[in-house]
Amino acid sequence: ILTFDVLSESVWGENYIDYENTLMVHIRKLREKIEEKPSEPAFLITVKGLGYRMNR
Repeated sequence: ILTFDVLSESVWGENYIDYENTLMVHIRKLREKIEEKPSEPAFLITVKGLGYRMNR
């Protein structure tokens, strides 16, 4: 599981504000590109309250 904090710090650095909403938008756009049904993801899964995980 990659937490919201780890992902945002890796991408924008540790001082970025409002990263959670921005991160969610980018995840949605990524799902639109890689998922057959973006609204029912099979590969990029949200772990509520923690972050995201990838399935094979």
